[in-house]
Amino acid sequence: MSQSSENNPVPTLGVLMEQANAQYRIFDLGRRIQTISKSEFDKIELNQKPYPYPIQKKARFAFVFWDKSDSPTHRKNPFIWFLQFELDEMGLLKQQQRDHYISLVIKELGNKLIAQGTHNSDKLDNHPYSFTPDQHRLAMFNAKVKVELKQPASMYYEHVQSYFYGALDSDKWQDLTVQGIADYCARINDEQNGQKLGDCLNELPVQIMGSLAASLEHVEIGVSLTEKLIEMQNQFLQQGDREQVINSLRCMAGSQSKTLLTEQVIKLLSSEEAEEEALYIVIAGRLWHLLNDEKVLMAYFEKVATHGNKNLFAGLFSDLVAVPEVRQALLSLVRNPNRPDAISVAIGRVFGRA
Repeated sequence: MSQSSENNPVPTLGVLMEQANAQYRIFDLGRRIQTISKSEFDKIELNQKPYPYPIQKKARFAFVFWDKSDSPTHRKNPFIWFLQFELDEMGLLKQQQRDHYISLVIKELGNKLIAQGTHNSDKLDNHPYSFTPDQHRLAMFNAKVKVELKQPASMYYEHVQSYFYGALDSDKWQDLTVQGIADYCARINDEQNGQKLGDCLNELPVQIMGSLAASLEHVEIGVSLTEKLIEMQNQFLQQGDREQVINSLRCMAGSQSKTLLTEQVIKLLSSEEAEEEALYIVIAGRLWHLLNDEKVLMAYFEKVATHGNKNLFAGLFSDLVAVPEVRQALLSLVRNPNRPDAISVAIGRVFGRA
């Protein structure tokens, strides 16, 4: 902890919830929407480990909580805090910001978190550590919370399900809602949802593929759906449809088959799609874990280094080296004497040697 925390200790967010008799869940909202365990988050708060999914040198997450005594049917409207804290050069939370936020909570609400929530406090509504997720991310977050708390999907889910199951005319796609698509994706492994989506992929308009990408990238999908997405993506490659190539790649971000995904990404990096900045951004933001494969790492950064945008390498390298899961892979790249010349020149620029 920081010195200020030691002299004037404040509880962790987890302890604060326990004191308020609240149950809670933590969701990362930076790269892919995913849960963070309570034990892991405790270590993050105490600076015992770096934040696992930083974005723009910040920890961006949601705290979802409700009264422990609530029955499942009473958890439909849990309290939610959308929080972001800056990280230091080691990826650790800046304790002063965390302590300041908790002191605001204690000052305004005390141990009445559940009774008052955050809605009656102007100071909490306007504190500097809040953020508002975009429409697609908020919809997917809501869908995943309902799954986590074993709550029914929104009223829009069944309509989307009917569309993907072929019970509605294909030209009715404009009637589908962002929330309904998010609910469907959050339940992609329920019933026949994955299979039915795979069956109709080739018939979907680009607008629906875009919405699917914004939601499906946050969930785990099976091998069968991955194979169908790859088959469709290969068709888009032949057609030169770059928007759909990127959409289908985002849909595969949570694939259970790392082998299939790795092979496809290597193929993409050797295609004309490698001219698109969006390809590199999606890999960095959603498929960063693939960069632990040396072949992917080399192909990725060689293409980035030779891209027309000379600022792209520095931006992506800076973003990725802050991610604990791939930090060592990137540092190994810096030390690798056999790396391609283009990467050496780009690294030199990053560290001010060229």
